[in-house]
Amino acid sequence: MTLTDHEIGLLYEVYEITLRNSTAVSGGSGQSRLMPDLFSYGTSIQNRLQSSIEEINLEPAQVERVQAILAEFEELSLDPSKIDKDGYQLRPSNNIKTIRTRLYPYTGILFNSSAGQRLSIG
Repeated sequence: MTLTDHEIGLLYEVYEITLRNSTAVSGGSGQSRLMPDLFSYGTSIQNRLQSSIEEINLEPAQVERVQAILAEFEELSLDPSKIDKDGYQLRPSNNIKTIRTRLYPYTGILFNSSAGQRLSIG
């Protein structure tokens, strides 16, 4: 049992990273700049995710758990607005943050860890 190409694509979406070697940054005027490996700290997040996928695929229990988390991600509304449903306000951004937190043990990727400037080690 391994992650499917579709599930791997969802992991890239969860972490908002590209499968490409560079990022085009647009200033809104129609002009853009290509920036290679824009957000790299020591190792690129793309490399970290790829090695995580390889490690996850070695353990069927990890594959199963990551698949369950990704299924939850896929069910989310990708509309970033607050949605009022039967008296509840849904906040997709909070749900996506929770999904990233649940994936951390499997990927080793901390995403937006600025909440309270805490860094979990362990």
